[in-house]
Amino acid sequence: MREHLRLNWLEWAALKLLVKSPRVGLLVLKPFASRLAFIAKDTTDPVELVDDEPLSMQLERLYHQPSFGEDE
Repeated sequence: MREHLRLNWLEWAALKLLVKSPRVGLLVLKPFASRLAFIAKDTTDPVELVDDEPLSMQLERLYHQPSFGEDE
């Protein structure tokens, strides 16, 4: 994956740190000027990605949800 994303060692280390963090549930990476997107999702996250809804709408809904520890 590192070759596809063209990440340097610092970016790769930051990516590994974010993926292992318990406070990150979804990480989407899109290389500059590319149509590909790479998604890393925590499997224990109660919010599921739905196949019949466009990914852009799902990401927008997730973006507007309250943060960890915030009240709705």
